[in-house]
Amino acid sequence: MHDNEREKTIMDVLDKKGTIGVNRLAELVFCSGSTIRRDLRRMEEKGLVKRAFGSVSLPSVGGNDETSFSVREGINIAKKKQLAKTAASKLSSGQTIFIDSSTTLFHIVRHLNDLRDLLIITNGLKIAAELSEKTRHKVIVIGGEVTPNSNSTLGSYALTQIGSFHADVALMSCTGASLEFGLSEANYEIAELKKQMLQNSDKRIAIFDESKFGVNKAFQTCSFGGVLISLSFPRDSAPRRLLRSRNLVLKSFSRQVHRIKGA
Repeated sequence: MHDNEREKTIMDVLDKKGTIGVNRLAELVFCSGSTIRRDLRRMEEKGLVKRAFGSVSLPSVGGNDETSFSVREGINIAKKKQLAKTAASKLSSGQTIFIDSSTTLFHIVRHLNDLRDLLIITNGLKIAAELSEKTRHKVIVIGGEVTPNSNSTLGSYALTQIGSFHADVALMSCTGASLEFGLSEANYEIAELKKQMLQNSDKRIAIFDESKFGVNKAFQTCSFGGVLISLSFPRDSAPRRLLRSRNLVLKSFSRQVHRIKGA
């Protein structure tokens, strides 16, 4: 297994386990103790993991700290690809689209080449570069302060620029989602930018998996009302059981996309 493959496997294990012993991690990754320690040193230098005596975990996984883009990029990759594909199926040629800087929506790029003449407005630097390289759609990058953790532009200037555009569709992920608080973020500026995107769009699509459900971060983006929610929850999962227990109506748009009413 190559270094990059082991790195992805390590990130997947940490996403499931939270914190794990280094020796046990080596067993799960099928490599020697010296190899796993070398990998972990390299990953810690990149900000991907946090090492402690005999164990390793993901950094800033709780509270209201904004986890870095490089860490989020390696988590739940398969689910993110699935969600992005579902979101892309709700788009049409000729539309103007807001796309946030999330690692989930980074995976939507590969699904946009079947559409024509999109105008895509984003504050995501990596997403913008990927769109420019791999599609022929027109891309507008919002200006503002570049923030390393989110790999995006934020701040008052970015907010003002977003306010001058209107989109047919706003696509975004979230850090937290709950029935009581709606969609939320750990960073105030990210939440405010997403609010503006939602306010200036006709159709709003939020995508997230079950790990985000039941989580409240400090800053609300919006309630569930009027937002299409793209879910990757198993049919017998706790979030689905909770929705049923609250007598909420789920109207299916496709296999995975639902509108939540009454939330």
